[in-house]
Amino acid sequence: MKILDFDLEGNHFIIEADISLRQKADDNMKSHWPHYFFENTQVYKEIDEVVSPFPITAVTWYGCQLTADHALEDVVERITRNETGKLTVREVCPELQEFLDEFNKYPAINGERKIPYFILLDGDIARLAYATNRFLYYADGNNMPIMFRTDDGTLISNNEFADIGLFNSKQCVQDGTERILPFTEYESDMVSTWNLEKKAYLDSLLDAFEDEDEQEDELPF
Repeated sequence: MKILDFDLEGNHFIIEADISLRQKADDNMKSHWPHYFFENTQVYKEIDEVVSPFPITAVTWYGCQLTADHALEDVVERITRNETGKLTVREVCPELQEFLDEFNKYPAINGERKIPYFILLDGDIARLAYATNRFLYYADGNNMPIMFRTDDGTLISNNEFADIGLFNSKQCVQDGTERILPFTEYESDMVSTWNLEKKAYLDSLLDAFEDEDEQEDELPF
């Protein structure tokens, strides 16, 4: 089933996946995390109205081969931060949109581009910590800064250069070359809450895989 249809850096992509309902305990019914699992992810690219499987050849800096699941996570992260620079979303399936809508409930800055307070980052939740008219700095689970462009949400740095950028932005605010942007903050423990809910989500995903394995073991083959 098609779950995402989008343009990224001028190229048209489609992501498909199998969707199954997550089995939730009553105390997880209000979880911010998806109520569905997305499995067997496939990425396709359209060129001249011809849609073909898109081979993912990229690797991480430490040599890990990226997969279709990584591609899905990357696009979802871009959507949660309302990136408009390189990404244009054409269509999102209702099951995934339900999850994305959770981030829309916590706007930090309302302007030409709505800037969310919470975003998805490397599978965890990050919160907006500092904002200027040029750059946004989100704090990850280790309270380390991640640097984005304010105008379009494009990622600039997720390493030590973000620390340098934050220091420079604070200096520029003092010098008057950057202007600090006030933003709406939400309860600081929300990050911990979201990440605890993520553990429950991953546990239920693991349980689902174990159930499938048990069913396969029972087949008379």
